[in-house]
Amino acid sequence: MDLLAYRIPNEASVEELGAFKVLKSVAQKSISFVVSNFYGTNQLIFESNNQALFNAHDYKLHLNEQQPISISKERYIKQGILALELMPREGINKVVLSRVKTCTLDTSKYWELYTKLCASYPKAFVYLISSPLFGTWIGATPETLLESQGEKASTMSLAGTRELCKKSEWNDKEQQEQQFVTDYITEELNNKGAKDICIKGPYTAPAGNVEHLRSDISFTLNQNHPLTIANSLHPTPAVNGVPKKQSKKLIKQIELEGSNQDRGLYSGFMGLVSENSSRLYVNLRCCQLTKNRAHIYVGGGYTLQSDVEHEWEETERKSETLSKIFDLL
Repeated sequence: MDLLAYRIPNEASVEELGAFKVLKSVAQKSISFVVSNFYGTNQLIFESNNQALFNAHDYKLHLNEQQPISISKERYIKQGILALELMPREGINKVVLSRVKTCTLDTSKYWELYTKLCASYPKAFVYLISSPLFGTWIGATPETLLESQGEKASTMSLAGTRELCKKSEWNDKEQQEQQFVTDYITEELNNKGAKDICIKGPYTAPAGNVEHLRSDISFTLNQNHPLTIANSLHPTPAVNGVPKKQSKKLIKQIELEGSNQDRGLYSGFMGLVSENSSRLYVNLRCCQLTKNRAHIYVGGGYTLQSDVEHEWEETERKSETLSKIFDLL
């Protein structure tokens, strides 16, 4: 059977066995767990088997035999240079380029990894999912895509990255990057008819060994289904870029078509959603597990002011959210 384990911030872990199936309709009335890939072409819903009980000692993970493409520093920098060359031509203000960092890991310790992530990052959404449809993924993400209860809803604008507790001010590039996200979200919410939009921030928010600029955005759904709003917001400039259509096209050109790099579930979203409530999270600080390997997915946001060497270093720092937990196993 497929495995779903997750821990919403400040709540108890939930573990279930069942099956991931293709989501056929947005209008799900009961609370269900939804998973979407980056491109939005693959959305799945989890159907629990209430008769089956999960036991970490007996459960066998679904591990893909094929490993994701892990490119070199030289290749990532070449991709960054190409992006900076093409961005003005395509009218792109920001684009996010991702990469995979592969580490050795004893995957038999997957449950110990999950529990350590829960303990180490109490304010993150931590998950572990396993299915023949996508293999096995685990992560601890700091970013909320959408939370709602009744008509009241909220999201966050999260962008800009630096080492934790760095004393200097946020630079213009990082502030601009975060503003792109805020402007995009408010525009999408207005387009969907959301009401009473209120923005608080930006302020500095820690996330593992790094910190980001964050703004909190509240609004009313105005009778929109939460998943309709989530699909409208996704992918945000924090994982994609602006404008949305052009940046997604450039990512596909550089990553998927140029290097056969498929993001899979990285920078997609997942979580609980129903007609009346939602708790959905952007899938960041995550990795895919294969036999004795962990493939960490990370990305860097390129604006026209970006330095390609700095963007590589940023992806290295982001990978430490998971890799430093690997060292404790």
